[in-house]
Amino acid sequence: MIAKYIKFIGLAFIIVFSLVSVFMPLIMELAEENLFIAYSSIIDDNFYDWRMKTTLDKSKKSNHIVLADVDSYALSKIGRFPWSRSVWAKFMKKMKTYGAKVIAFDFMFSEEERTCPGAVNPDDIFAAAVEDFSTGEAHENNSVIIPFITTPHQHKTNTINGELPSYLQDFMLTTRSNNNNNNQRYNPIQQRYINSTTLPIEKLRSITTVSIGNIGNDPDTDGIFRDHTLISYVGKLSDNTDIYLKSLALEAYSTYIESKNDILNIAYNNNSISINDKQITINERGTIKIRWFGDEENFFRVSIPYILDAPDDSLEMNKMFKNKIVFVGSSAEGAHDLRHTPISTNMPGVYLHINITQALIDNYFLKDKEDSVKYSWIFLLIVTSIIILIQMLNNAIYDLLTVVILTTSSIIIEYYYFLPNGFEIKLFFILFSIVASYSWSTFINFYSSLRDKKQIRGAFARYVAPAIVNEMLANPDKMKVGGEKKNITVLFSDVRDFTTISERLSPTALSTCLNQYMGRMTDILFETYGTLDKYIGDAIVGYWGAPLSLENHAYHGVRGALQMIEELPTINEKFVEQGFPEFKIGIGLNTGDCSVGNMGSDKIFAYTALGDNMNLGARLEGLCKFYGVQINISEYTKNAIPEELQKEFCFRILDRVQVKGKEKAVTIYEVLHSTHSFRVDQEALAIYRQAFDLYTHKNFAEAIKILKPIANKYPEDKSSARIIEVCEGYLVTPPPESWDGVTVYKTK
Repeated sequence: MIAKYIKFIGLAFIIVFSLVSVFMPLIMELAEENLFIAYSSIIDDNFYDWRMKTTLDKSKKSNHIVLADVDSYALSKIGRFPWSRSVWAKFMKKMKTYGAKVIAFDFMFSEEERTCPGAVNPDDIFAAAVEDFSTGEAHENNSVIIPFITTPHQHKTNTINGELPSYLQDFMLTTRSNNNNNNQRYNPIQQRYINSTTLPIEKLRSITTVSIGNIGNDPDTDGIFRDHTLISYVGKLSDNTDIYLKSLALEAYSTYIESKNDILNIAYNNNSISINDKQITINERGTIKIRWFGDEENFFRVSIPYILDAPDDSLEMNKMFKNKIVFVGSSAEGAHDLRHTPISTNMPGVYLHINITQALIDNYFLKDKEDSVKYSWIFLLIVTSIIILIQMLNNAIYDLLTVVILTTSSIIIEYYYFLPNGFEIKLFFILFSIVASYSWSTFINFYSSLRDKKQIRGAFARYVAPAIVNEMLANPDKMKVGGEKKNITVLFSDVRDFTTISERLSPTALSTCLNQYMGRMTDILFETYGTLDKYIGDAIVGYWGAPLSLENHAYHGVRGALQMIEELPTINEKFVEQGFPEFKIGIGLNTGDCSVGNMGSDKIFAYTALGDNMNLGARLEGLCKFYGVQINISEYTKNAIPEELQKEFCFRILDRVQVKGKEKAVTIYEVLHSTHSFRVDQEALAIYRQAFDLYTHKNFAEAIKILKPIANKYPEDKSSARIIEVCEGYLVTPPPESWDGVTVYKTK
């Protein structure tokens, strides 16, 4: 009962822990401050990385974005980076020629290029080329985006070193607050604590067709970039207006679709950006989790020297860049702009911005966390309930198959349904709940099994041979009240004249000698795979063939009885040395069907055998003294031994008897031990058998004639003397015609 409560409590804990862990990402802001809370995201994020990488379709290619790449070839061709702004001026002219629509630089232009006095300023050349990019009717919607970057404050205060330039309002988002609680001072977006903002040079940002975009992104605590900062809070203007600026990717998308009305909706619980008819939900830090479109293989890439050297009328270049967003970034290892992402351990940083821009174009985002958490909870409860219900069947194979099916199907469903539809299902904790519930229940069942086995071992170790106990441990269901019909061989053993012996000994001496005797007899019982039923004073009751089936149990029973008789002289030698009287015993064996099992109540019971065949065994033991034998077995026991095994023993028939309570006569036999007179003298045994045959055929005089010499030779043999005595009586008073040689006993 306690195990059931523990099992229930453990399962409840697993389910609650999994449900809470699924909920934790909703409070990520707290998770940044508390590793205890952040564990959920740390664990599931790494699991999510693997799934995100496996879902990439390498065959997909973007039709909207091209990377103008500063790769190793470009560095070797043009020279050490950073290049002169005159190179970028030439690049801009090529982009206009080839019909590019948006140019998004992933390089900072925060300082003016140094030149010699009187020389042409490359910054002026570059600025002119940038301005020219959007000149002309066909190019009036062209735009160039120059990056800026923010530096976090180590003390986490929202103060800016120096004055914020008012021109930032030309780039800032229109904000709309949905917070109706005037007393609520907490603004979720203002959680990036900025120390300073690094902006492009004035010659570039003063161009009306130039926009700025943030390229700053922070990795997670494990150094992997999973989130993208769409919105950056960079401070306040003199009129206390909050300034929110877009990321490079968001600005590239906005200018690409020619959006003029980007609105940041600030709410306490749910922040979003409205761009035309599209609404993008962001978290309290102004970030979204990246839903990866792909890596280098999924976007067209052209090394910049090929662009610069290509003719203006190149159809290939025109097809590559016309009406496209062109990101300008570096994939060269020497540029030190490699990032560890879920889909690549060394991804050029520009691909983070490219993936976000592509996601904005395709509306390829993850669903709201609330929806993902809701479906994760439903999914988790369903699969966990299934494994718990299946385990109630108590079938280990069903349990294991269910775990395999549930885990496999969960992965498949998440892979083919939830991931493609943008749900960030917390699959790790769903699988954890399945496996943990299975493992916990299995552990408790294993513990209960060990406890049951210990109970069985404790219950039977004193009654059953260790080999049988070990076999019984595989069948604990037998440990319940109730009997079953089994064919067994029963043994009853009794010490002759024990009352007289007990009167001669003190209680201590009596206990000592009886324990020595019974200890050795019980050992023999166990050694021959027998089961101890009970001790009744000086009597021993046992059987073979239960609680577990035993092949040829009659053979093992006769063998055990013989060993007991042959061990008795050794025991008696020790008794003589200790001053104890010698023991003489009689053993009765019978084979037949009995009711075997735990008899009693559910709390207190005993494993025993009951039935008519048990009674016959007891009667046979009682007749040992009358016939002067030590082992008396029924014909059922003898006949139950295969003929080839009977050859190990020596039997002699004693009588055909009808004991009290039985209507049918049974033939009884003595099993001769190795030192028995008739076992040694086989000629005498043959004469005895001949005389018994004459006796049963009413040839009493002849039986007496051939048996008397044997009786005189072995006067201790009461069976020979009994036959002579009966024959002599029948010679005086012949038996009735119906006499069949059966001796009827009216008493026990």
